[in-house]
Amino acid sequence: MASFDTVDLLDGNVFQVTWDLGRRCNYDCSYCPSHRHDNFSPHASLQELKESADFVFEYIDIYMEYRYYKFASIGFTGGEPTVNPNFIEFIKYFKELYENKYASRYRCSFALTSNGAMSEKMAKAVLENFDHITVSYHTEADEKLKKQVVERIEYIVVNGPANNCSISINVMFHAAYFDECKNLCEYFDSKGIWYVPRVIGEEPDSRSNFAHQYTEDQLNWFKEYWAKNTKKVQERT
Repeated sequence: MASFDTVDLLDGNVFQVTWDLGRRCNYDCSYCPSHRHDNFSPHASLQELKESADFVFEYIDIYMEYRYYKFASIGFTGGEPTVNPNFIEFIKYFKELYENKYASRYRCSFALTSNGAMSEKMAKAVLENFDHITVSYHTEADEKLKKQVVERIEYIVVNGPANNCSISINVMFHAAYFDECKNLCEYFDSKGIWYVPRVIGEEPDSRSNFAHQYTEDQLNWFKEYWAKNTKKVQERT
């Protein structure tokens, strides 16, 4: 069979796998539809996760046998992946499986998408087993939980480089909590922490919880932010 490379619109020739670990989430954001999250779906067992990991790597391995560019990227999402009580043990198994059996056959990076509401123990495990984490800050949570998210972000920013783990931060600008989001951005600026302010919803929508309606002043804040930071974004990309 002739060698080939699949087309990836986001990242060149990287073979990308997105692994949805389940619906369960410790948040209940109004702009996240019910098919994306809930607080009752059963967690996958450790055995189920291990068997799925075996399958995923075997599947990638078959493709890599015939590909020119032998690089894969596996991203974990949900729900909230870290609420699974088996998550730490699973990701250790997952990384060890790759390193012991497949690392000599193809390169693979691991990424996590999270709301950041995790313990320091979990954050440490993430740093030790992932190459990148994307954290989105959501305002629809109690103050204690939001404070914990900021602490975890700072922990990962400080300790990530030593573990070769990078971080992307999205501040989800809830129209009703706009000042809180602005204050958080100012705090991140004071700490030299890079973030991206995100509007909720790509287009105006009558379902305001899925696509927020922003005031003129709020829209101007976004315009001014990007006017000042476009050069920084270009330098980072």
